[in-house]
Formats: sequence, structure tokens, C-alpha cells
Amino acid sequence: MQIKRDPNQAFYLWLSSVLLYGLGLLFVRFGPHYSWFVSAPVQEILFWMYLGFVVLSIPYYVMTATRYSTNKSFLFFRFLFKNISSLRQGKFSSVENEEKVAVLFTGVKLFFLPLMLQFLYQNYNDLLGVLSSPWSYGFFLILLFTIDTAIFAFGYTFEFAFLKNTVRSVEPTFFGWLVCLLCYPPFNWRLGDVIPWGANDYMYFWNPTLDIICKVLVIVLLLGYTLASVWLGPKASNLTNRGIVTSGPYAIIRHPAYICKNGIWWLTLLPVMSWPFFFGMLFWSVLYYYRALTEERHLGEDADYVEYCRQVKWRFVPFVW
Repeated sequence: MQIKRDPNQAFYLWLSSVLLYGLGLLFVRFGPHYSWFVSAPVQEILFWMYLGFVVLSIPYYVMTATRYSTNKSFLFFRFLFKNISSLRQGKFSSVENEEKVAVLFTGVKLFFLPLMLQFLYQNYNDLLGVLSSPWSYGFFLILLFTIDTAIFAFGYTFEFAFLKNTVRSVEPTFFGWLVCLLCYPPFNWRLGDVIPWGANDYMYFWNPTLDIICKVLVIVLLLGYTLASVWLGPKASNLTNRGIVTSGPYAIIRHPAYICKNGIWWLTLLPVMSWPFFFGMLFWSVLYYYRALTEERHLGEDADYVEYCRQVKWRFVPFVW
């Protein structure tokens, strides 16, 4: 049976996306935090990404849209207009699950996409600066960070069925959002003003021999962290369920990225360890522990994740925890 395309719905899908992404672009350009945190080159990249979407999405929607097609932007505006109409009548309209997912993922994308592009841009430029020393500690450090941020920037940019990264659900609780967002600028900067932070990726470890050993261990942990992102692939993004990944590092423990990141922090803290730094790092480790718990609570609504937890019993350390 031939599927009938609907040019009218194609137009609505395109227009809603152009409007929503355009508003997001204006917010990043002029809004608090983003207007100074997101550099001019990244602002330009976002602008050209937007123009590319405006043009290239036209044939995509024309070729794929049917009468019943929706996308996140269309659902966002449907939710908005439906409730504006209801509020005028003194009531609040019920929220369909797909509308809830669309609204929440819009928030995820607005917060994280500019952030990851900025991180990627910084890492890429840092990588160019160490290309003359391809076997140095700094080169491997920056290379792995660049790969990680590139994967997440891609994940926040693209959502397609053929990539198998369609967002099924988004973290529904305030606490889940809180413990996640506190780990990223500008919130972690504000916390850093009051919570001591002593970890440094370029820390010198006591003597030349120990320095080499510890920095090799840092790279090994960072490789584990990056491989966790590689295995997520197009599904990489915070606060979302885009399908359960059960292979690679995730076949061993459920939160490989978190334990590797915290391992790096504690290791690079050792040369300057003090009680204030200890309790400061303990705060961040507890925060990541609650990130893991809230993620599991959210993903536990998916039967695939419940089965995954039966097979992979360890959260952080195999056979221990």
C-alpha cells in the first residue's frame, strides 16, 4: 500500500521547527549565560546549522510527511497552543505523553547543544595546538575529550529513526534534572565558588616515575570514559532514554563513564589532597551517585532496561558495587 504524502502537514512540521529553533538561536545569542559563554565562532556555527536546517529540511519533510506525522517542534507548539486556549477557559488541558517528551527534550536540547558545541570547539582548537607532539600526554588527553564531545554534540543535533536514537522519554523529575544540570556550566562554576576543587588533569605526581605511571592510568580511565560515549553513539545525550545500550563497557557495568570520570578526579587530586579538597570531591562523587540513581529510576520504566539490569548487576565496579 502506497503511503500518501501530505504537503500541508510537511509545511506545518517545517514551520514549527523553523520557529522553535529560531527562538532557541535567539536565546543562545542574547540570553543570560549563553551570550558570553558561547563564543562568537560557535554562535556562527549554530547560525549556519540553523540555515542548513531551514533549507535541507524542506525536501525531507516533503518526502516523508503524512497526514499523521509529527515531530518534537510540532508537538511543542501543539502543547503550547492547546494549553493557552484551555487557560483562557480557566482550566489546564491534559498533557499527552508525546507532548511531554517533546517539551522536556526541547529543554534538554536548548541547554546541552550549545554547551557541547562550545566544548567541542575548545577541544578541537586545543588539539590543533598539540598536533606537533602526537605521543604526548596532552595530545591523548585532548584527543579523547574531543571525541567524547563530538559524539554528544552529534547526539543532541540529530534525531532520526534510521539512527535508532529517537527519544522515548525524558527524565520526569525535578531532582533528576537538578543533579544532572549541577554538573555543567554555569551551575558547576557557581558551586565551585563555595566547594573546594583541587583536581587537575595536568597535575604532577610527586616524582618522574610516579608521574608517568599515574598519567598512564589517567589516560586509561579517560579511554574508558570515551569508549562509554563511543558505544552510546547517536544515542548519546543526558536525561533521555533513546534506547538501551547493552554492549561494550555497558556489558560490564551500568555506569562506566561516571566511575571513570570520578576515578580521574580522585587520582589527580591525590598530590594536593587536603580535608577541604577531600570533602569537596566527596560532594561531587555523591552528586554523580545520585545522577546514576535517578537515571536508573527513569530508565527503569523501560522493560528493556529492567532486563538489562538483571543481566548487568554491577553499577560501578564489577563484582563489588
